[in-house]
Amino acid sequence: MKPGLVCTDFDGTLTTEDPTAPLAPGFFDWLQGVRQKNNVSWVVATGRSWEGLREALLHHQAPVFPDWIVTVEREIHRVEGKEARSVEKWNRTCNEVHEALFGRHGAILERIEKEVGCHEDVTVIPDVGAIGLVVESSDGIAHAEKMVREILKDRPEILTVRNGPYFRFAHADYHKGSCLGHVQSLLDLGPETTFVAGDNLNDLSMLTRRCGHYLACPSNSHEEVLAQVKREGGYLARAPGGIGIAEALHYFFQ
Repeated sequence: MKPGLVCTDFDGTLTTEDPTAPLAPGFFDWLQGVRQKNNVSWVVATGRSWEGLREALLHHQAPVFPDWIVTVEREIHRVEGKEARSVEKWNRTCNEVHEALFGRHGAILERIEKEVGCHEDVTVIPDVGAIGLVVESSDGIAHAEKMVREILKDRPEILTVRNGPYFRFAHADYHKGSCLGHVQSLLDLGPETTFVAGDNLNDLSMLTRRCGHYLACPSNSHEEVLAQVKREGGYLARAPGGIGIAEALHYFFQ
């Protein structure tokens, strides 16, 4: 089977902790090599904004830009050259749904801000129409996660999106997995031709066989990601970051 769509997270999946290290040279070598014979689209699904992702790609001198991007874990854009073009119907509906969600549950967000944000290692920040949390310590993350889960236990439509110390709130229907599914529908591609790679908790929604039949994570992945990819029959790379993703691509698509 030849890949038709490659979807990757960015931070921690293609990058490493060393900001001076080259950006995933093995990944780009594979992508440019396979494109000589096959039409393969690349999607980056990230928690970053487009501006933040574009800045990082330019900083790392990425040899090519993705064809599609999922930003702030719920908005979809087509990339033309080095500029992003909004997928208007999806993004307009997404914004309307979230405005209504945060309007209905303003009191709940205020409660999270008051009860969770009062802890000394928690910082409340503005985030995509609502609030976000940044938690400094691992003990603080566990405590904040427990408190947020308790506050939201009767609000199943509110999804808590976590990436390391960052907490974001979104509608349960909008996440990296649903965004990837929409891109697949636009390209008339299915999970049987899709490779998906990620390393953190906000990637779990797309690291399923419903989204891609070829799943992978680098060795630096969160333990829950490692467990889910293994459970879904994916590939656990021996190497971290982009080196591990290139390893997985060569494993699946020799």
